[in-house]
Amino acid sequence: MTDQHETRQDKITVPRRMPEGHVHALAMQKAQRKVRRGNRVADLQLGESKPVGGGDGTDVEWSFRYQVVPPPGG
Repeated sequence: MTDQHETRQDKITVPRRMPEGHVHALAMQKAQRKVRRGNRVADLQLGESKPVGGGDGTDVEWSFRYQVVPPPGG
């Protein structure tokens, strides 16, 4: 039997100068807060980014996608 992994998408807004590695870590934290206890987040991938926050573009909104993996036997 194959495991059924649910794919989810979300967005996160961060300061423009934040390094991509930090963006990934924050996206992972956000994803982990949204999955049910016992499940885990896997294969988180950052997508496109775009400036937000008015004309000066002080913040950047990143899209990301991840897999929700149920616990073994779950």
